[in-house]
Amino acid sequence: MKALNTFLIIILSFIFSNCKNNENIGFLINGEIKGNFNDFIYLKYNDRVDSILVKDGIFNFKGNIQEPLEAFLYPSSPSSKEQMSIAPFMLENSQIFISLNYKKREFRGNNIKFLEIDSIIGSKSEDLKNNFDSKMANTFYKEKNDSIKTIILYNNLHEFISANPKSVLSGEYLAEKNNRYDYLRSNQIENLYKILDTTYQNKKDLTNIKKIISRRKILDYGNRPPKIVLPNQKNELIDNESLKGKYVLLEFWASWCGPCRKTNPELLKVYNSFKNKDFEILGISQDKDLKKWKNAIKEDKIEWLQVIDTLNGTSSKYNITTIPYNILVDKEGRIIIRNVKPKKLNEILAEKL
Repeated sequence: MKALNTFLIIILSFIFSNCKNNENIGFLINGEIKGNFNDFIYLKYNDRVDSILVKDGIFNFKGNIQEPLEAFLYPSSPSSKEQMSIAPFMLENSQIFISLNYKKREFRGNNIKFLEIDSIIGSKSEDLKNNFDSKMANTFYKEKNDSIKTIILYNNLHEFISANPKSVLSGEYLAEKNNRYDYLRSNQIENLYKILDTTYQNKKDLTNIKKIISRRKILDYGNRPPKIVLPNQKNELIDNESLKGKYVLLEFWASWCGPCRKTNPELLKVYNSFKNKDFEILGISQDKDLKKWKNAIKEDKIEWLQVIDTLNGTSSKYNITTIPYNILVDKEGRIIIRNVKPKKLNEILAEKL
């Protein structure tokens, strides 16, 4: 009760004090932790880590940042190997009040520290983030039809960026959502990019957006993808254009890529269902080690065509920055979908073949 009263006094004193709206004053975080926590709490943002001892459930941090960014509160040192749950939030130069819940839970025989945010007051960027996440949850994530999802994603991003062109979240969402979801065309992303006030955006996000636009221009639906001529396991050259007349999935992967290896068994089921019905898969590996590549093919029982790109030239030509990544082309060699999951691929091939 004493800690709660102290926290309320801190909040009220800042709300009713003669505060100046000046970004140069930096940020001031006043927080409370509900739960039996009497240790150091850690704040991490960019490459900086600050810490302070929590007393009577109360803590505070001060600092200054150039622009709003995602920060994290840790119940233990971020450099430790201890398993823990952390609390992310949007940090900006303002007075921020954070209420946290702390618990210890047993997981696989270990007591893990769980830190989660109960409420935040004072971060406009956090409010923007929560509102956008809520809108995506109620629209985009609920929709099943890909054509409608394309419209929803564009409209949601257009509405947010138009209303908040200076917010660092606008550039972050434009980069992250289009890197994760392959729905929008290159010209749609370009239109959204033009609305951004790039002066206030993270340079890394802007670079990623430009790469995505460049990749989409190469791989927009209806385009023929660049030619691939690479060696297979027997050092024989395979040409993707020689596969015309079939639906072909160009699957970019590597033996060291965990998600790629996890997808292979599901992909094998689809391949076995349609390999005799004008369908082929061409795996393009980004491995450097031939032995590891060949071992992965045996371990995953991969039966489809395989080539290796040790110099990463094809990925550069296609402007692919993450794997797994794939492109499905029709019998004419034109792109009909990108980054398709095995379940969706199965549905498309069942309809087409």
